[in-house]
Amino acid sequence: MSGGAREGNGLEFYGGSSVPYSTGPSTLYQDNAVSVAPAWSTVREPQRHPSATTSWHARSASFELGRALSGASVGEDEPPLLEELGIHPEAIWRKSLQVLNPLRRFEKSFADEPDMAGPLLYAFLLGMALLLRGKVHFGVIYGIAIVGCLSIYLVLNLMAGRELDLYRIVSVLGYGLLPIVVLAFLVLLVPPLAFRAIMAGVAVLWCTSTASRIFTAVLAIPAGNWPLVAYPVGLWYTSFALITVF
Repeated sequence: MSGGAREGNGLEFYGGSSVPYSTGPSTLYQDNAVSVAPAWSTVREPQRHPSATTSWHARSASFELGRALSGASVGEDEPPLLEELGIHPEAIWRKSLQVLNPLRRFEKSFADEPDMAGPLLYAFLLGMALLLRGKVHFGVIYGIAIVGCLSIYLVLNLMAGRELDLYRIVSVLGYGLLPIVVLAFLVLLVPPLAFRAIMAGVAVLWCTSTASRIFTAVLAIPAGNWPLVAYPVGLWYTSFALITVF
């Protein structure tokens, strides 16, 4: 078939850069290199929009860059993990030093910041000290602690004119247990039973004096009624001394 016949039949083949063939009223402007697409053409140029993921990463990167340039840290607004759990090592250390000083005058502020981290820590250390001697008394320790705290809570609230919540009572009694914990570790080094008994008596007096003075200051109990507070508290600490020595 000749070239003229092919032109007459409209079967021209063009490359990618050539002007597409069209029929009907479409007009070709060869001089100005402007073409009008045929009406039956369904091929469209794809629209190029930035994806949502790329846009989000770009905004996040610009935000972090702005915080870095301003001198702000990425995690500075987040509190430490121990603070979220209600554990304050500085407060535990400060209260422990106050308990270890038997001549210290305790104020009402000692019970104004109660916490459970210190008492639970000391109960665990007491159980570990007994475990080193082959005695598994964790259940006994927590059992005595629960029954004793509830009993002292009832006695103190019946005795005092103001109510003291159970949380503060547990906190004060738990921190007062520190001399018994020290006794439990010293017993490992002192074999004679007589010396153990003497150290146990000193530890009980130490714990009782500390806790009862704190309760007296918090509850505003007259100084003459101090033995009434010290008696149930001393019995509670004596129970721990007995399982520690024997």
